[in-house]
Amino acid sequence: MKKRIAAALALLLALTACGISQTSPAEGEGYLIYFLARDGEARGGDMLRASYEQLPVSRGDSPEEQARAVVERLLAGPEDETLRSPLPKEMQLLSLEIQDRRTAVDFSAGFAQLSGVELVLADYCLTLSLTALEGISAVAITAQGRAVGQQPKQIFYERDVLLSDMGDVLQTVEVTLYFLNSDGALEGEKRTLEIYEGQTLAENLVAALLAGPENRELTAVIPEDFMINAIRADEGVCYVNISQESLASLPQEEAYQRLILWSLSDSLYSVDTIQELRLVSGGEELTHFGAIPVEEVAVRPQG
Repeated sequence: MKKRIAAALALLLALTACGISQTSPAEGEGYLIYFLARDGEARGGDMLRASYEQLPVSRGDSPEEQARAVVERLLAGPEDETLRSPLPKEMQLLSLEIQDRRTAVDFSAGFAQLSGVELVLADYCLTLSLTALEGISAVAITAQGRAVGQQPKQIFYERDVLLSDMGDVLQTVEVTLYFLNSDGALEGEKRTLEIYEGQTLAENLVAALLAGPENRELTAVIPEDFMINAIRADEGVCYVNISQESLASLPQEEAYQRLILWSLSDSLYSVDTIQELRLVSGGEELTHFGAIPVEEVAVRPQG
Protein backbone atom coordinates (compact mmCIF):
# COMPACT_ATOMS: atom_id res chain seq x y z
CA MET A 1 0.00 0.00 0.00
CA LYS A 2 2.75 2.45 0.93
CA LYS A 3 4.61 1.72 -2.30
CA ARG A 4 1.47 2.42 -4.31
CA ILE A 5 1.00 5.74 -2.51
CA ALA A 6 4.64 6.68 -3.04
CA ALA A 7 4.36 5.87 -6.74
CA ALA A 8 1.24 8.01 -7.04
CA LEU A 9 2.94 10.90 -5.26
CA ALA A 10 5.99 10.61 -7.46
CA LEU A 11 3.89 10.70 -10.62
CA LEU A 12 1.85 13.62 -9.39
CA LEU A 13 4.84 15.68 -8.36
CA ALA A 14 6.63 15.04 -11.62
CA LEU A 15 3.53 16.35 -13.41
CA THR A 16 2.94 19.40 -11.25
CA ALA A 17 6.56 20.41 -11.61
CA CYS A 18 5.97 20.79 -15.36
CA GLY A 19 3.94 23.95 -14.98
CA ILE A 20 1.28 25.87 -13.09
CA SER A 21 -1.41 27.77 -14.96
CA GLN A 22 -2.76 31.16 -14.01
CA THR A 23 -6.38 32.23 -14.50
CA SER A 24 -7.82 35.56 -13.52
CA PRO A 25 -10.67 37.90 -14.48
CA ALA A 26 -8.39 40.82 -13.53
CA GLU A 27 -4.89 39.48 -13.45
CA GLY A 28 -2.58 41.26 -11.01
CA GLU A 29 -5.44 42.42 -8.77
CA GLY A 30 -6.36 40.73 -5.51
CA TYR A 31 -4.54 37.85 -3.87
CA LEU A 32 -2.90 35.00 -5.77
CA ILE A 33 -4.45 31.72 -4.60
CA TYR A 34 -3.81 28.24 -5.95
CA PHE A 35 -6.71 25.89 -6.63
CA LEU A 36 -7.08 22.68 -8.62
CA ALA A 37 -8.43 22.16 -12.09
CA ARG A 38 -11.73 20.30 -12.11
CA ASP A 39 -11.87 16.84 -13.61
CA GLY A 40 -11.49 17.09 -17.37
CA GLU A 41 -10.14 20.66 -17.21
CA ALA A 42 -6.47 19.86 -16.55
CA ARG A 43 -4.16 20.28 -19.51
CA GLY A 44 -1.13 17.99 -19.36
CA GLY A 45 0.52 18.54 -16.00
CA ASP A 46 -1.23 21.79 -15.08
CA MET A 47 -3.14 20.39 -12.10
CA LEU A 48 -2.54 23.49 -9.98
CA ARG A 49 -4.15 26.74 -11.14
CA ALA A 50 -3.33 30.20 -9.83
CA SER A 51 -6.22 32.64 -9.58
CA TYR A 52 -6.32 36.27 -8.41
CA GLU A 53 -9.08 36.47 -5.82
CA GLN A 54 -10.65 39.45 -4.08
CA LEU A 55 -10.58 39.00 -0.28
CA PRO A 56 -12.10 41.02 2.60
CA VAL A 57 -8.66 42.24 3.71
CA SER A 58 -6.15 44.83 2.52
CA ARG A 59 -2.37 44.97 2.24
CA GLY A 60 -2.40 47.14 5.34
CA ASP A 61 -3.89 44.38 7.47
CA SER A 62 -1.62 42.16 9.57
CA PRO A 63 0.08 39.15 7.93
CA GLU A 64 -2.04 36.84 10.11
CA GLU A 65 -5.28 38.48 8.90
CA GLN A 66 -4.21 38.21 5.27
CA ALA A 67 -3.07 34.60 5.67
CA ARG A 68 -6.29 33.64 7.43
CA ALA A 69 -8.34 35.22 4.62
CA VAL A 70 -6.35 33.25 2.04
CA VAL A 71 -6.96 29.95 3.84
CA GLU A 72 -10.65 30.73 4.32
CA ARG A 73 -10.98 31.35 0.57
CA LEU A 74 -9.27 28.03 -0.13
CA LEU A 75 -11.82 26.37 2.14
CA ALA A 76 -14.74 28.20 0.53
CA GLY A 77 -13.53 27.50 -2.98
CA PRO A 78 -13.01 29.70 -6.06
CA GLU A 79 -15.59 31.69 -8.02
CA ASP A 80 -14.29 30.22 -11.27
CA GLU A 81 -16.35 27.11 -12.00
CA THR A 82 -13.45 25.45 -13.83
CA LEU A 83 -11.51 25.33 -10.56
CA ARG A 84 -12.06 23.49 -7.28
CA SER A 85 -10.73 23.68 -3.75
CA PRO A 86 -8.12 21.12 -2.67
CA LEU A 87 -9.71 21.00 0.79
CA PRO A 88 -12.77 19.01 1.95
CA LYS A 89 -15.91 21.15 2.35
CA GLU A 90 -16.55 20.00 5.92
CA MET A 91 -13.08 21.03 7.11
CA GLN A 92 -12.48 24.05 9.35
CA LEU A 93 -9.50 26.27 10.13
CA LEU A 94 -8.77 25.95 13.86
CA SER A 95 -5.78 28.29 14.19
CA LEU A 96 -3.15 30.16 12.20
CA GLU A 97 0.04 31.69 13.60
CA ILE A 98 3.07 33.30 11.98
CA GLN A 99 6.49 33.24 13.63
CA ASP A 100 9.87 33.87 12.02
CA ARG A 101 8.30 33.90 8.51
CA ARG A 102 6.80 30.44 9.13
CA THR A 103 3.05 29.99 9.15
CA ALA A 104 1.57 27.21 11.29
CA VAL A 105 -1.88 26.22 10.02
CA ASP A 106 -4.03 23.85 12.06
CA PHE A 107 -7.18 22.33 10.60
CA SER A 108 -9.97 20.20 11.98
CA ALA A 109 -9.88 16.43 11.71
CA GLY A 110 -11.03 16.48 8.09
CA PHE A 111 -7.54 17.32 6.86
CA ALA A 112 -6.16 14.12 8.37
CA GLN A 113 -8.58 12.16 6.17
CA LEU A 114 -6.73 13.28 3.04
CA SER A 115 -4.16 10.85 1.68
CA GLY A 116 -2.00 10.12 -1.32
CA VAL A 117 -2.40 12.47 -4.27
CA GLU A 118 -5.14 14.57 -2.65
CA LEU A 119 -2.96 15.24 0.41
CA VAL A 120 -0.01 16.37 -1.71
CA LEU A 121 -2.23 18.65 -3.79
CA ALA A 122 -3.69 20.24 -0.65
CA ASP A 123 -0.23 20.76 0.87
CA TYR A 124 1.04 22.38 -2.31
CA CYS A 125 -1.94 24.68 -2.85
CA LEU A 126 -1.67 25.90 0.73
CA THR A 127 2.09 26.38 0.47
CA LEU A 128 2.01 28.33 -2.80
CA SER A 129 -0.94 30.48 -1.71
CA LEU A 130 0.57 31.43 1.66
CA THR A 131 4.17 31.94 0.51
CA ALA A 132 2.81 34.35 -2.12
CA LEU A 133 2.13 36.72 0.81
CA GLU A 134 4.85 39.07 1.93
CA GLY A 135 6.60 37.89 5.10
CA ILE A 136 5.83 34.17 4.71
CA SER A 137 8.48 31.75 3.45
CA ALA A 138 7.40 28.42 4.95
CA VAL A 139 4.22 26.60 5.95
CA ALA A 140 3.57 23.88 8.55
CA ILE A 141 0.23 22.09 8.27
CA THR A 142 -1.37 20.01 11.02
CA ALA A 143 -4.74 18.47 11.86
CA GLN A 144 -5.91 19.11 15.43
CA GLY A 145 -2.33 20.01 16.37
CA ARG A 146 -0.83 16.79 15.04
CA ALA A 147 1.29 16.13 11.97
CA VAL A 148 -0.47 14.18 9.23
CA GLY A 149 1.19 10.79 8.93
CA GLN A 150 1.43 10.56 5.14
CA GLN A 151 2.86 14.04 4.61
CA PRO A 152 6.33 13.73 3.03
CA LYS A 153 7.53 16.80 4.95
CA GLN A 154 6.62 18.75 8.06
CA ILE A 155 7.70 22.14 6.77
CA PHE A 156 6.94 23.20 3.19
CA TYR A 157 8.75 25.93 1.27
CA GLU A 158 7.76 27.45 -2.06
CA ARG A 159 10.84 25.91 -3.68
CA ASP A 160 9.65 22.44 -2.64
CA VAL A 161 6.65 22.87 -4.93
CA LEU A 162 8.15 24.79 -7.83
CA LEU A 163 11.46 22.98 -8.15
CA SER A 164 10.81 19.51 -6.84
CA ASP A 165 10.92 16.55 -9.16
CA MET A 166 10.28 13.64 -6.86
CA GLY A 167 9.97 10.97 -9.52
CA ASP A 168 12.75 8.89 -7.96
CA VAL A 169 13.51 7.88 -4.42
CA LEU A 170 16.94 9.31 -3.59
CA GLN A 171 17.53 6.79 -0.84
CA THR A 172 15.83 4.48 1.62
CA VAL A 173 16.99 4.61 5.21
CA GLU A 174 16.29 2.17 8.01
CA VAL A 175 15.51 3.83 11.33
CA THR A 176 14.08 2.78 14.67
CA LEU A 177 11.20 4.70 16.20
CA TYR A 178 10.53 4.34 19.91
CA PHE A 179 7.03 3.91 21.32
CA LEU A 180 5.50 2.63 24.54
CA ASN A 181 4.90 -1.09 25.00
CA SER A 182 2.40 -2.82 27.31
CA ASP A 183 4.95 -2.84 30.15
CA GLY A 184 5.26 0.95 30.10
CA ALA A 185 8.77 0.89 28.60
CA LEU A 186 10.07 2.23 25.31
CA GLU A 187 10.37 -0.32 22.53
CA GLY A 188 11.86 0.18 19.09
CA GLU A 189 9.87 -0.27 15.89
CA LYS A 190 11.93 -0.71 12.72
CA ARG A 191 10.91 1.47 9.78
CA THR A 192 12.23 2.03 6.27
CA LEU A 193 11.82 5.66 5.24
CA GLU A 194 11.89 6.72 1.59
CA ILE A 195 13.67 10.04 1.06
CA TYR A 196 12.87 12.08 -2.03
CA GLU A 197 14.57 15.15 -3.44
CA GLY A 198 13.80 18.21 -1.30
CA GLN A 199 13.18 16.13 1.82
CA THR A 200 15.41 15.54 4.82
CA LEU A 201 15.77 12.34 6.81
CA ALA A 202 15.28 14.16 10.14
CA GLU A 203 11.97 15.69 9.00
CA ASN A 204 10.69 12.37 7.70
CA LEU A 205 11.71 10.55 10.88
CA VAL A 206 9.99 13.02 13.20
CA ALA A 207 6.84 13.06 11.05
CA ALA A 208 6.68 9.26 11.25
CA LEU A 209 7.30 9.36 15.01
CA LEU A 210 4.52 11.89 15.62
CA ALA A 211 2.15 9.88 13.43
CA GLY A 212 2.45 6.96 15.84
CA PRO A 213 3.35 3.26 15.65
CA GLU A 214 2.26 0.78 13.00
CA ASN A 215 2.42 -2.08 15.53
CA ARG A 216 -0.92 -2.19 17.34
CA GLU A 217 0.77 -3.51 20.47
CA LEU A 218 2.66 -0.21 20.82
CA THR A 219 1.32 3.25 21.64
CA ALA A 220 2.70 6.72 21.07
CA VAL A 221 4.22 8.36 24.12
CA ILE A 222 4.43 11.84 22.59
CA PRO A 223 1.13 13.73 23.11
CA GLU A 224 -1.10 14.24 20.07
CA ASP A 225 -0.92 18.04 20.33
CA PHE A 226 2.88 18.10 20.58
CA MET A 227 4.18 20.43 17.86
CA ILE A 228 7.68 20.55 16.40
CA ASN A 229 8.08 23.75 14.38
CA ALA A 230 11.24 22.73 12.54
CA ILE A 231 14.07 20.23 12.57
CA ARG A 232 17.44 20.23 10.84
CA ALA A 233 20.72 18.35 11.05
CA ASP A 234 24.04 20.12 10.51
CA GLU A 235 27.43 18.39 10.73
CA GLY A 236 26.18 15.73 13.10
CA VAL A 237 24.15 18.08 15.32
CA CYS A 238 20.37 17.83 15.13
CA TYR A 239 18.39 20.95 16.12
CA VAL A 240 14.76 20.40 17.14
CA ASN A 241 12.59 23.51 17.41
CA ILE A 242 9.67 22.77 19.75
CA SER A 243 6.67 25.06 20.06
CA GLN A 244 6.44 26.97 23.31
CA GLU A 245 2.82 25.86 23.70
CA SER A 246 3.86 22.21 23.62
CA LEU A 247 6.50 22.79 26.29
CA ALA A 248 4.01 24.62 28.48
CA SER A 249 1.50 21.76 28.23
CA LEU A 250 3.89 18.89 29.01
CA PRO A 251 2.57 16.31 31.51
CA GLN A 252 3.48 17.13 35.10
CA GLU A 253 4.98 13.73 35.86
CA GLU A 254 8.75 13.78 35.43
CA ALA A 255 8.76 10.11 34.46
CA TYR A 256 6.41 10.85 31.57
CA GLN A 257 8.47 13.88 30.52
CA ARG A 258 11.56 11.67 30.41
CA LEU A 259 9.76 9.05 28.28
CA ILE A 260 8.75 11.73 25.76
CA LEU A 261 12.30 13.07 25.62
CA TRP A 262 13.82 9.62 25.25
CA SER A 263 11.29 8.62 22.58
CA LEU A 264 12.39 11.61 20.51
CA SER A 265 16.11 11.35 21.20
CA ASP A 266 16.44 7.56 20.85
CA SER A 267 14.56 7.71 17.54
CA LEU A 268 16.82 10.44 16.19
CA TYR A 269 19.97 8.67 17.38
CA SER A 270 18.95 5.63 15.34
CA VAL A 271 20.33 7.70 12.45
CA ASP A 272 24.07 7.04 12.39
CA THR A 273 25.01 10.55 11.26
CA ILE A 274 23.33 12.28 14.24
CA GLN A 275 25.83 12.59 17.09
CA GLU A 276 24.36 15.42 19.17
CA LEU A 277 20.92 16.80 19.92
CA ARG A 278 19.94 20.40 20.67
CA LEU A 279 16.42 21.46 21.67
CA VAL A 280 15.31 24.99 20.80
CA SER A 281 12.16 26.97 21.56
CA GLY A 282 11.29 30.63 21.13
CA GLY A 283 14.69 31.32 19.61
CA GLU A 284 16.63 30.03 22.62
CA GLU A 285 18.39 26.74 23.27
CA LEU A 286 16.76 24.77 26.07
CA THR A 287 18.60 23.51 29.12
CA HIS A 288 15.58 21.60 30.41
CA PHE A 289 12.70 19.70 28.86
CA GLY A 290 10.10 20.25 31.53
CA ALA A 291 12.02 19.19 34.64
CA ILE A 292 14.47 16.95 32.72
CA PRO A 293 17.95 18.32 31.93
CA VAL A 294 18.50 18.26 28.18
CA GLU A 295 22.11 17.23 28.78
CA GLU A 296 20.76 13.70 29.46
CA VAL A 297 20.22 13.29 25.72
CA ALA A 298 22.59 15.92 24.31
CA VAL A 299 25.19 13.38 23.17
CA ARG A 300 24.70 10.13 21.29
CA PRO A 301 24.65 7.18 23.74
CA GLN A 302 27.71 4.95 23.62
CA GLY A 303 27.34 1.28 22.73
